[in-house]
Amino acid sequence: MIPILIVIGALGIGFISAMAGIGGGSLLVPFLVLALGYDVKIAIATSLMCIVVTSSSASSEYLRRGLVDMNTALLLEPLTALGAITGAYVTLSLPANVLKVALGALFLYISTETIWKALREQRKHAEAPGNVTTLRKAISSTLSFMAGLTSGVFGIGGGVIKVPIMTYIMKLPIKTAVATSSFMVGLTAASGEIVYLTEGFTDPLTATLLSMGIIPGAILGAKCLKKTKPKYVKIVFGAVLLYASLRLLTSITP
Repeated sequence: MIPILIVIGALGIGFISAMAGIGGGSLLVPFLVLALGYDVKIAIATSLMCIVVTSSSASSEYLRRGLVDMNTALLLEPLTALGAITGAYVTLSLPANVLKVALGALFLYISTETIWKALREQRKHAEAPGNVTTLRKAISSTLSFMAGLTSGVFGIGGGVIKVPIMTYIMKLPIKTAVATSSFMVGLTAASGEIVYLTEGFTDPLTATLLSMGIIPGAILGAKCLKKTKPKYVKIVFGAVLLYASLRLLTSITP
């Protein structure tokens, strides 16, 4: 019964992840820890492996539709990957409860901020990517290192940070930011996963079962993105992340 639950849960996670431009770790880790009872470090390591699958599945659709901004991806990804490797080593030295508190707090902030901005969002034209200043690019690159660090520490692709960076600093339209983020998170996750694999923390069987649900879910989510209003994508993403954060914060054990 558990393998079926894993696949069904992964199907929904893949769909939402592709719609929101995230690797899925912000949903995968809570799912593995809260619903299936996995150790948080194993959940983080296994999540990163699955994120590579999610990103590949969704990105193929985004690339086909021409939604990925490759110039932005190539600018931000090198420092992001370096951050992911650094973050993975940090996680291996932290207690499980510390990881849960930090992860829950991070998700709580991002979810509430995302929902709040989506509800107040006015319809406006974004600046063309070519008009972004050198300072904005430098700030975005620095924050991308932090996104990678967060990815390696918490087992997420970093999309929860990358999408806001590309939307609010690089001034990309939300759908382009989502597609570009989805393309990048696979590379980021692979960088951090190398560390976890060498330390023996990844669960290959669970990762395989999750991938069986994530692949069709991510492809379907990518197809639906083009027909969905950006405001609603943000609200759904924020609501799911809010639920996960609250569950994590209430799961801390003495």
